Amino acid sequence: MELFYDPRDDRLYEERGSDLLFWLDDLGAKPLDEARPEDEGFLFAGARPLDDYRRLVVNLPRLRDRPDERAPLLRLDAVLDALTSANVSVPTPRTWRLAVDDPAPGDLTFPLFLRTAQTSWKLGGRISRVRNSTELEEEAFALRRAFGWDALILAREWLELETAGEGGYGPLPKEIRVWIVDGEPSAWAFHYLNVLPKPRGFPPTPDELALVADQARRVGGAFRSRLIAADFARRKDGTWWFIEAGPGSCAGTAHETVFKAVARRLRGEREAWVGNAVGGPLPSAHGG
Repeated sequence: MELFYDPRDDRLYEERGSDLLFWLDDLGAKPLDEARPEDEGFLFAGARPLDDYRRLVVNLPRLRDRPDERAPLLRLDAVLDALTSANVSVPTPRTWRLAVDDPAPGDLTFPLFLRTAQTSWKLGGRISRVRNSTELEEEAFALRRAFGWDALILAREWLELETAGEGGYGPLPKEIRVWIVDGEPSAWAFHYLNVLPKPRGFPPTPDELALVADQARRVGGAFRSRLIAADFARRKDGTWWFIEAGPGSCAGTAHETVFKAVARRLRGEREAWVGNAVGGPLPSAHGG
């Protein structure tokens, strides 16, 4: 089992200040143009349109993820639909779908967090907290101006989340990214480590990590992707909530040890490893 990457992502990661491609290179990953049809492996590739991804792997039948495995994870509305179809029950913010020109649903309640089905500004603080119908219209207009006039807007129940520290746009939540490999939660890391290297309240307790691992395992069971990145955040009442999930092949982290451990797991390696206060391994379903 080999690891491959899309060389076109080099500029994107450089712009973002991400070292993921360097870490993959450390592990012996190869650029995709070196892959042969008989090679079995996993591909790390940026979040470009699905047709683009199909062209990347059409002649490489033994590379994962396949396009149909990746597709349900590219939009949050599709993720939520998949969880519903699989009868997955985890704490999730109530979400309303606002298509262009549709009137606001009659049962809409404020405050809300708005995003598109494909992306979120993740500004945090009051900037993203929609408190009334006027702010709803203004925020939806701003999102569509930035991401497409026909974009589906997801209005999500506002969660009062615990704060891990301050970022450039306001308070940053106590949010972790869980890496699910072949349906099994493998590792976690503080989500905003690139801007807040020493968050408050970390690490989560062993009981919290076991709880989040169980929720992530249920989320992962709704998909066939080999690698899923699922985000969870802690509300002020101490409960952990599922925020979103996406293809792990194009997800980011600033935690080198976590990322390399996950990549090795994709290759079939299962060596024990040690994390730190902002990221580490997760307990298996059998408590190991």
